[in-house]
Amino acid sequence: MAKKTLPTDTISDYPKLVDRRLEQIRFTMEDLKIDSIVVTYLPNIRYLTNFSGSAATLFITENELHFVTDDRYEEQIKTELYPLPGIKTHISRDVWSYIKTAKILKEKSSLGFEADRMAYSDAVDIRNKIRPIKFKPAPGEVEPFTMPKAPEELDNIKKSCAIAEKIYEEMLDFIKPGITEKEIANEISFRSRQMGSESEPFDIIVVSGARGGLIHGMPSDKKIKKNEIVLMDFGCIVNGFCSDITRTIAVGKATKEQKSIYKLLRQAEKAAIEYVRPGMNGKNLDAAARNLIEKAGYGDYFQHSLGHGLGLVVHERPTITFRMDDQIVPNECVLAIEPGIYLPGKFGMRVEDNIFVTTNGGEYLTNAPDELVVI
Repeated sequence: MAKKTLPTDTISDYPKLVDRRLEQIRFTMEDLKIDSIVVTYLPNIRYLTNFSGSAATLFITENELHFVTDDRYEEQIKTELYPLPGIKTHISRDVWSYIKTAKILKEKSSLGFEADRMAYSDAVDIRNKIRPIKFKPAPGEVEPFTMPKAPEELDNIKKSCAIAEKIYEEMLDFIKPGITEKEIANEISFRSRQMGSESEPFDIIVVSGARGGLIHGMPSDKKIKKNEIVLMDFGCIVNGFCSDITRTIAVGKATKEQKSIYKLLRQAEKAAIEYVRPGMNGKNLDAAARNLIEKAGYGDYFQHSLGHGLGLVVHERPTITFRMDDQIVPNECVLAIEPGIYLPGKFGMRVEDNIFVTTNGGEYLTNAPDELVVI
């Protein structure tokens, strides 16, 4: 059952970039000739309002913001929502019936929606509910403006990165022959929570030996053997913001080939980080690293994209890949750069760091060793 609009008793301040995001969204609404838009993708809602719960809908009009959630979060939003100009909060478990009854969209002729984030069946159902208001697709309406990170958001990412790097350093003393991949992954998870991480942004990857050829292989009961390569891909979360690093080490001795490939990956990663600039095409950034790997004769063994955006979601836009030519890298976004080489039946290696994009290039938030670490 719908309840009355609640007074907003929120935190006293918020990142000023949020005002800019809303301004840009409203400019785009004018370009699309729509007088309101609904945001349903929860990460986008959090970027705009700070809401961290699991159920919310945000309506943006020319002068107002209508935030709708259910009664589970009635108390939470009083202290969590940003004190945005024109924001009004509503409690209901039936959003679209409430919107109609409360006349939230009164005198509105069109409502845009995140067509790339909403199921077709949901869009058809909502369109029927809000007639005669036109329900118009507005893909990419919000996310281009959430890619650049506010200083407060960047600070959370930096804290998340610091935890991840500390865990890696501690794992060098933990890993030894006879321990299993699962035991390593469990220890990473346990230590990350101890150090303040809220959870894992993705399933931790730990693969060793020939299993290193599994690019996204899950940890197994396989025991680490002497003279094997171990690859660990993991991240942390601080106040909702993610880190994502990959570290590759050798247990025992490393071969000349392994040392050479690791050095090549580090060179490729550095080349991309030095080359990155705001406004460039992600495809060209991918090429900065991929060309080095191909020239060295390993192009067929680097099968995935070079990287991706990083924020409230561990894989955000832009996608840094040779497969797409419409991904533009904005200023002040955070990227994960992760070149890798995987030799079937032998071993796999990946180097992954997180960077902040500036007009002077990429600023390292994490920094992998230049040489293959042997323990």
